[in-house]
Amino acid sequence: MTTVLPAALLRDLESAGYFPATAAQTLDRAVRRSEVLAHLVRPETTFDGPEVRRHLTVLALTRSHLLITHLDDDPADALNPSQVVATTERIALTAITATGLSQVFDTDGDGGRAGAQEAEVTLGISWGGTRRIDLERAVCEDPTCQMDHGYTGAIAPSDLALRISALADGATAVTAALDFHDQLVDAIDSVGAPATSR
Repeated sequence: MTTVLPAALLRDLESAGYFPATAAQTLDRAVRRSEVLAHLVRPETTFDGPEVRRHLTVLALTRSHLLITHLDDDPADALNPSQVVATTERIALTAITATGLSQVFDTDGDGGRAGAQEAEVTLGISWGGTRRIDLERAVCEDPTCQMDHGYTGAIAPSDLALRISALADGATAVTAALDFHDQLVDAIDSVGAPATSR
């Protein structure tokens, strides 16, 4: 199956510089015959001790689905060559239960004026695929109590959160993330999904 991915998406994959042909091939399979309405390409570098690891997350929006493709390094070991692992999730827009947008603005320090452009943003998208559990030991008010009171905690949705910083990624990356967020919310609204932006 061959789909024509938008030229802007292919350019962004090339600019990210992390296995662009593999990312395009993976997206092409996931997109199927759908038109890509919007996309966001997020390269990331992490450090694992002395090793540098690169990752790529690509969000692609169609009329009915949000596609999330993630590429990771898998370094060579005694039995396997170096590999790149590409994983794609295809989420129906009607399954998305919430979107979140956290915006950070630089200020003058006096509380009187904030910058016009966000210094960073975090996009959150939930569809019930993953939950995070934060646990801690339960305690009682009696300082002499020796009983084990078990644990207490909270369960929260944890499907996808992407942080984009103007300082690290550039102001255009922040603008691209905001544009993608707006198009995603509009697409969800147009299919009548229950998502809300918080």
